[in-house]
Amino acid sequence: MDQHLLQRIKNCKTLPAISSLPLQVLQMCRDEGADCQRMADIINKDPSFVAKLLNVANSSFYGGARHKVTTVTQAVTLLGMNSIATLAFCFSLYRDLKKNGGATFDHTRHWHRSILSSVAARILGKWAQVENYEEIFLAALLQDLGMLVLSEVYVGDYGQIYNLAGTNHDELQKLERERFGSDHSEVGGWLADMWELPDVMKASVRGSHDPELVDVAEDFRMTVRCVMLSGRLADLWCDPSKSNAPQELLSLMQQSFKMEPQDFITILTEIAEVIPEFSSFFQINLGSDEDIQRVVVNAEQALLTPSPS
Repeated sequence: MDQHLLQRIKNCKTLPAISSLPLQVLQMCRDEGADCQRMADIINKDPSFVAKLLNVANSSFYGGARHKVTTVTQAVTLLGMNSIATLAFCFSLYRDLKKNGGATFDHTRHWHRSILSSVAARILGKWAQVENYEEIFLAALLQDLGMLVLSEVYVGDYGQIYNLAGTNHDELQKLERERFGSDHSEVGGWLADMWELPDVMKASVRGSHDPELVDVAEDFRMTVRCVMLSGRLADLWCDPSKSNAPQELLSLMQQSFKMEPQDFITILTEIAEVIPEFSSFFQINLGSDEDIQRVVVNAEQALLTPSPS
């Protein structure tokens, strides 16, 4: 990272910080000696999260429960500690950090893409049969945290760059490098180090734009690639102006997976189905039903409709 930028970050008194609960449950999840009841006891200390958790535990995103889940202990037992830890971290992180960022920084647009990315990452990771797709869910939510850091370090200035790039994520990265000598993925990786997050998440944040530029352990390579692709998937909803986006993204997907056009449409359909549930979970408007479904329809027309002879 550019040393001048690094020093400015270290001197910033308003860097994003998170409460102890998400870090505690994440650490417990990685502790082989932890048990479901202990995790449930900790989560029950946060009533606002409990209500959200039970709602999601009964949702289609997690397959729905045969019998309605009514307690945290049931949720932990049915969904597993990884799923619960991920949801706890995501909810607490969003609640704690959604106000971070300079006055000119568009928090809503930032979290819109981050949340869509996390939903897309889990669905893609599950389709690709990645061993722990819950880690991908969380890593995808974290991938753009460097934006919050830059918006605090360069109050006003970063907001102007962010607004100038609009919904074009690649353009934003280019403008960041021109202005600051670094970009938000590199800055976010630094923050992940400061928070002492698991190595796979540090690598995913750093490699969220280009996994090939990051020294990634073989065990993490697929997770990092899924996180990168999750941002591209989110952009289908965040930046719908690019008419050739489905074709470009499918081509990118095929470099990582043996994916047919119908597989790609299936993934988009699953993402669209659960977006309303996560709008409710995070209390953020992720788009109207019509706009959400339009992405799937446009992709179907671009990829499955036969060309006229």
